[in-house]
Amino acid sequence: MQPGEKTRAPLRTGESGEGVASRRLRLTMIFHPDRARIGASLNLGVIEPSGALRLDAAFIGREAPLFEDGVGLGEPHVSRRALKLKYHARGLELQCVSERSYTHLGPQKTSTMSLTFKELQRGLALRFGHGVVCWLSLGADTSDQSANAHSTFVGASPQAVHVRRLIHIAANSDLPVLLRGESGVGKEVVATAIHTASARSAKSLVVLNMAALPETLAEAELFGSARGAFTGAEKRTGYFAQANKGTLFLDEIGDLPVSIQPKLLRALQTGEIQVVGGRPTSVDARIIAASDANLDDTRGFKHALLQRLSGITIELPALRERREDVGILLATSEQTKGLFQDLKRSPRETAAWANFLYDALHRDWPGNVRELLLSAQRFALSLQHNAESRLAPRHFVIHTRNRDSTPMDPVTDADITTVYEQSEFEVAETARRLGLSRAALYRRVATIPTVRLAADCSDTEILTAVDAVGRNLQALSRELRISKAAIASRLRLIETRPT
Repeated sequence: MQPGEKTRAPLRTGESGEGVASRRLRLTMIFHPDRARIGASLNLGVIEPSGALRLDAAFIGREAPLFEDGVGLGEPHVSRRALKLKYHARGLELQCVSERSYTHLGPQKTSTMSLTFKELQRGLALRFGHGVVCWLSLGADTSDQSANAHSTFVGASPQAVHVRRLIHIAANSDLPVLLRGESGVGKEVVATAIHTASARSAKSLVVLNMAALPETLAEAELFGSARGAFTGAEKRTGYFAQANKGTLFLDEIGDLPVSIQPKLLRALQTGEIQVVGGRPTSVDARIIAASDANLDDTRGFKHALLQRLSGITIELPALRERREDVGILLATSEQTKGLFQDLKRSPRETAAWANFLYDALHRDWPGNVRELLLSAQRFALSLQHNAESRLAPRHFVIHTRNRDSTPMDPVTDADITTVYEQSEFEVAETARRLGLSRAALYRRVATIPTVRLAADCSDTEILTAVDAVGRNLQALSRELRISKAAIASRLRLIETRPT
């Protein structure tokens, strides 16, 4: 351990291993210069019935132990023995033992850590050398991959494997399916996977966002209308009829108008729809519904309809609950998979993406997979800008600078804009990441039109944003591009100011 390096506090002895028996200690490849290796994993040990951790390897290094693809870390900048593992007091001790390559552990990038079983269950980010990022976690055995392992719902985590099993079960049934989960977790991806793997795959998957359906037209849009049924009405085939013999995916089902709910319930119960101004028609459409709201608590949502929709309920995990899938999501998504194509030819881009993925493992991602993909695309644009500006390689890791580092080339306006966004518009955090003093950053910000401070935002603009997105500070921060703390402070001043 080098002078000045941080270490974690020692383990608390006697901590119970209850609830972790038979769990496996897994290491998953989050990022690697060889894109094909992202998502590979290996088992490092298992919790025995006695509660002791039996390790299958004492060291992690360049050539051993082997991942499931038959290769070790496989990175020349990593030592043969980079990290030592040792079972200790019902937990695990990690220690960087290489003098040739560095290993970073956790958000504080320490070289030594002692972790309890509970901490291992939460997981830990590891970075080996400049280009390999892994996730260490204690979790359920995922060796029994489901028959639906090639589903578009990708991931190596136990949570992703469990969802794929449920997709397989749902695809082999004709029951209605209710998908629950936060915004951005992939509900439409799961609906598509169920339809594609089902006996209805040759027919249409019809997607309808209920939040975008005007209440006055909802009945006609869903069930169809006859000519002359109401003023200006033409004969219309509704979404139910379009999905006949196929699947109808009703997204944001919690926004379904109350007046339509009994009619949807009847359609589910009888397989018959009432065309507006026409005759009842039999329709064979399999229903998949989705919501990011708790429908049990949604005012006006009928319990009988909820029960009918919940033939099979699939709870989709938030990204923060399946962090080991971050790398494979970026490597396989249509929006981002092209970003990692030529990393072997560019060590500086490799280091930059390793930094991005390592930082990504320490974020909660309230927007889940959607937010991750957008963030990666923005990061790729900043890399492209830096490359076109012919900046030095160290500019590709600007967000890890510290105030005590050696002098560097001048920070560009684009650097400040990018890091300001990554720091959620916090001036102090932006200054820390860029290695600038706050005074210097304030002077620079005054000349950059793309960066604004709380003082640049009028009371009227803040109140207009509140009307648009509500009082959620995270949403207001994204809307106004100023920090949550600054918005909260300004709102208090506005509300206490005499009218």
